[in-house]
Amino acid sequence: MELTLKRETFVTAYPPYSVLSAKNVSTIWERRPINIYLHLPFCPKRCNFCYYRVEESKGGDEIAAYVDVLLQEIALLAERPEVQYCSMQTLYFGGGTPTMLTSEQFIKIVQALESIFPKTSDFEFNVEVRPGREATQEKLNTLKQLGVNRISMGVQSLDDRVLKENGRNHLSKIFYDTYDRVRMAGFDWDNCDLMSGMLHETEESWKNSVEALYGFGPENISIYKMEVFYNTKLFKKLRENPEILVSDDVEAAHFRWARRFLESKGYFMSNNSSFVISPHYIDRHRENIQYGGEMIGIGLSSHSSFNGSMYQNTSDMKEYVDMVTNGRLPISRSYKLSKRDEIIRYVVMSFKNLKIKRQDFINKFGVELTDVYGKQISDLTRKGLLRLDEDHLYLESEYYDFADDVARFFYPTHLQEDMLAHISRKG
Repeated sequence: MELTLKRETFVTAYPPYSVLSAKNVSTIWERRPINIYLHLPFCPKRCNFCYYRVEESKGGDEIAAYVDVLLQEIALLAERPEVQYCSMQTLYFGGGTPTMLTSEQFIKIVQALESIFPKTSDFEFNVEVRPGREATQEKLNTLKQLGVNRISMGVQSLDDRVLKENGRNHLSKIFYDTYDRVRMAGFDWDNCDLMSGMLHETEESWKNSVEALYGFGPENISIYKMEVFYNTKLFKKLRENPEILVSDDVEAAHFRWARRFLESKGYFMSNNSSFVISPHYIDRHRENIQYGGEMIGIGLSSHSSFNGSMYQNTSDMKEYVDMVTNGRLPISRSYKLSKRDEIIRYVVMSFKNLKIKRQDFINKFGVELTDVYGKQISDLTRKGLLRLDEDHLYLESEYYDFADDVARFFYPTHLQEDMLAHISRKG
């Protein structure tokens, strides 16, 4: 098209009004799907490696008081006009130990959320369950009746010496008993977490744990690398002697062995840490968020990414209670995302899902992925880490366990070391 200078007509809008159509009228007031995370910060005992905001509970009264404030926070959210245009696609109860709640408390919280957020037709409900006595059959049955689809259990290891040396708050027999109760309740699927690279973990103990867990038949097995963060009990123990940590090379070898074993048994990797036996069992809460989906976090210290901002609730219990009881949402810090931030966040987090659909990127940002990241993609493709076709940008399967390293390659230079707030392993 040639440029002609004729002062022929005014430009009044873009796109031109000719693109408007009656078929799109119904989409104007559609609620947009979001993900909800709810934090229950109480545990019977804080594990030595835990870096989450948790408190060792002294009894039911403090939990009941927290739930009362949590319900007030939900009521405050309901007043926000931005929230009134949202529906709930996934709900995740994390902790801490959510199953320290009573059945009645679970019911109250779920009813409060459902009064604000209509559930989508593909709604998914996740609850973390600690192997422990508090996960009673009655309570698990209540969760099933409330519509919980997915249970996630922090197993970490099935070697009692490893569990004790790392300060884990359960032993293997307790897991066996709790898992039986979970299965009895009849949830759609169960996820069990293992933790690689723990203190005193050997090749033999690691293989025994993976094989034993496979024998229980969970639909989803996740493997997370233990890191020693600065705010943990374990950091104090290792500050003077970090060499007792399993090295990076040994931990990586353990992960790769587990991957080969699980894949030989019919599992496949749905993201960089999760193995499932069918696409039906992919954790959509995590997948949604890693593909840029919005999340509202509720409760002490919870994180959110919503309405163009990242923000976090206060981590101080007294401040949390004071803010909510005085009619204020308990947000203590935030960051307004620029369009550049949103693009970087989408790409970085998508690598944890192992691939990016090119058309989704265009739909979301209006430009081609290669127009924004052509050089980085070319460099990593040449090195054999990425593969690009007409529809997707893939992380090559050989490097699935290095997805976080590849993701950091797309960070701005000044932020590439920002998440490394832990003791470095050797090797």
